[in-house]
Amino acid sequence: MDTSLHRTATLLIVPLIVVSALRPGVLHAQQNESAVQASTAAAGSSSAEQQAAEILRMLAEVRQELKDSHQQVEDLKREVNELKDELAASTQTASGAGALKSAVDDLRDDQQVLQAEVKTLDQTKVGTESRYPIRLNGMILFNSYVVDGAVDNPILPLIALPRTSQWVHHSMGASLSQTQLGLTASGPTLWNARTSADIAVDFFNTTNYTTIPPPASMNLRLRTVDVNLDWKNTRVSTGLQTPLITPLSPTSFATVGEPALAWAGNLWSWLPQASVTYRRPFTDSSRAVFAFGLLDPQAGDVVGTQAYGIVRRNLQPGYEGRVAYEWGDRERPYELGGNGYYTRQLYYGSGTISNTNLDFWAGTADWRVRPRVAELSGEFYRGRGIGDLGGGTFKNTVAEYGAEYATGLNSTGGWTQLKFRLTPTLEANAFWGEDSARARDIRNQVPVMNASPYLYLTRNQSVAANLIFRPKTYLVFAAEYRYLKSWYIYGPARDSQTIDLTMGYLF
Repeated sequence: MDTSLHRTATLLIVPLIVVSALRPGVLHAQQNESAVQASTAAAGSSSAEQQAAEILRMLAEVRQELKDSHQQVEDLKREVNELKDELAASTQTASGAGALKSAVDDLRDDQQVLQAEVKTLDQTKVGTESRYPIRLNGMILFNSYVVDGAVDNPILPLIALPRTSQWVHHSMGASLSQTQLGLTASGPTLWNARTSADIAVDFFNTTNYTTIPPPASMNLRLRTVDVNLDWKNTRVSTGLQTPLITPLSPTSFATVGEPALAWAGNLWSWLPQASVTYRRPFTDSSRAVFAFGLLDPQAGDVVGTQAYGIVRRNLQPGYEGRVAYEWGDRERPYELGGNGYYTRQLYYGSGTISNTNLDFWAGTADWRVRPRVAELSGEFYRGRGIGDLGGGTFKNTVAEYGAEYATGLNSTGGWTQLKFRLTPTLEANAFWGEDSARARDIRNQVPVMNASPYLYLTRNQSVAANLIFRPKTYLVFAAEYRYLKSWYIYGPARDSQTIDLTMGYLF
């Protein structure tokens, strides 16, 4: 930059010096011309013309030099501007190069971390004889509770009991029995379909609901099993699963051993099932769903058959179908669905009860939509003999006093949930559900000595709200309040309240 300016100044000064040097010469030439004219008046006009021509030539040369100097000054200005532009461009390039170097360094760091994690996983992976991958998953769930009132199981209460000396009430405690373990496997491609399977177990003691007060033991229990074949729009699935007709469930980490609102409007039972589901796309984000399945209705929580002295024999499987419309995210879509269920069961009687075939059925509807900032979901059902599915106040049948045959118990119920996502890590849920059987049928049934309270339950209702905080994807903190209200064929309605504080680690 300094050299260029020096050159510019030199080129500007030199012409000025030349002009200054020439100007006295011109004047001296003019004086000489006058002297010559005065002293040699006799000289010829040719000599004067030669001198004038010489002077004009010299002036023309000076004029040309001035013009060349001006052009050089313009060229220097242009070079200076080009140098400025090059300097600015080199500064930007240096900045971009620095940013690129920083990004490359970050990528190298990430690559090193990833390689370390891969090595760790390779050392700690679950090994199998199969060459296909298998993944361990689950949830360690610590649940603490305070119960106001008498309930069937303080860890996860389903019904409220009379507040008498017969039942334990006003209890508090903590449990890890709702902890879950699972395995997920991906298999080979078969008939152009992806194969996969998963299994889940927990330590929840289901006998708590048949012995009051409940025992404190923990048993390993099989929850669900799935084996799947997946094509682009079709799935074939078998295993121990929730029925097709009840695809949704409220959100709760306090009620994991059995889903939230179980036996209070949420049909949920895990039953042996085989199903085929086909999704017919309309657009990239919307599709119709058609599904059909076979299941074996054999829920262990149903009461009544042994109490009446009758025994059930399955004549045929349960048939179920589903038609729905989905839109949005495939993993958690918004949906509107209608479903149906039917089965025929044979009951062998004893005493005054004769053998009979009973038709059990259910019609259900489900929805999940988003009105503005919240998500609204729920289910509704109406049916007969749906104790196997988790409804009918724990009963499939009733045997009225003096009747020759047992009959299927009619029931109606459902639930709804309103979900608010307050922040990316915090959500709030409020839900309500009710299961109601025909009270007249239960009231007229055969008297049973020392019967379970479930036998005389006619209506069960639950209201709950919770806050779920997930600071990390693998860490969960939750607080939940539940209110239970149960009606029996005798006495007033019974109620209880429960507060749960839960901490979970997901892996």
